[in-house]
Amino acid sequence: MAKRVGKMPEASSSGTRALFMGMECDFSLPVLEALIQHGIEVCAVVIPADGGSLPGIHVAPAILPKTPARQLRGALPMLSTTPTLSLVQQAWAHSIPVWQVRKLNDPETLATLSAYQADILCVACFSKIIPSSILNLPRLGSLNVHPSLLPANRGPLPIFWTLLAGEEQTGVTIHQLTDKLDSGPILAQEAIAVPEGIRYEELEALCARRGAQLLAQTVQDLVAGHSHAQPQDEAMSSYHPYPGDNEYVVNAHEWGARHLYNFIRGVASVERPVEVLCQDRYLLASDAISYSFHAEMKIMDAIQQDGHGEATIVCRDGHLRVYCI
Repeated sequence: MAKRVGKMPEASSSGTRALFMGMECDFSLPVLEALIQHGIEVCAVVIPADGGSLPGIHVAPAILPKTPARQLRGALPMLSTTPTLSLVQQAWAHSIPVWQVRKLNDPETLATLSAYQADILCVACFSKIIPSSILNLPRLGSLNVHPSLLPANRGPLPIFWTLLAGEEQTGVTIHQLTDKLDSGPILAQEAIAVPEGIRYEELEALCARRGAQLLAQTVQDLVAGHSHAQPQDEAMSSYHPYPGDNEYVVNAHEWGARHLYNFIRGVASVERPVEVLCQDRYLLASDAISYSFHAEMKIMDAIQQDGHGEATIVCRDGHLRVYCI
């Protein structure tokens, strides 16, 4: 399995044509930028439609923002030409057409994407299951950037489950896309340490930057015939769905202070606090301030609120200072 280190090559025209599938999010954008910077010709960007009643695919050619929309042909109305999200803006800045797809298994979708004759399909955070008819279009196959060290933490939000488990290491994986979610052969991986107190968004951005460079290099290796895929070890695999309300409820006496500090720092907010159970009382923690392994209070004083939106919670091996709502 390839592991990439050192300086990345300067951008140059590789002659490789790539379709890119992503979303308007902070994970997709760095990946698109890396492909462009490495001289890989992104012939089109595909994003999922947000909804609406119009069937098929919608197109936005590379035009300036705020240009009035115009009907191209038939049932292909244009995507709004007033972009508000950075992925679309970046595509337009490089004269890359953007297709907003509502039905991936529609014959019109297949015909439209097939016409680009792409060498490879690159995916980074896409909310729809991609059918095999599209995955099999490019001659070099279809690659996905996944923010975990597969086969661990398959599923839609692996970073959340990394923080919930208190793992000190995660990573990014470049793997081939198959009909089974996050299970295709691995072409490259890179481990990433999880810094203490890192926010979810910061860890996601770190994984996106590392994954972007790793994907660009993997594409170049595939073109050169230097990349070799390895099957995933199913015995070591784990899958997690979207987290539910129960994943935001913790029993402080069962958690270590550092673990709980990192989890609250990572995922809690005023809009979605972590519900901490301590000495038969519940506290809504919106952020963590500090922790210590030297608890000096009695168990009956497990929660001490000071009237300033802060509280002290006794954990299994110490205590934790949090902001609460």
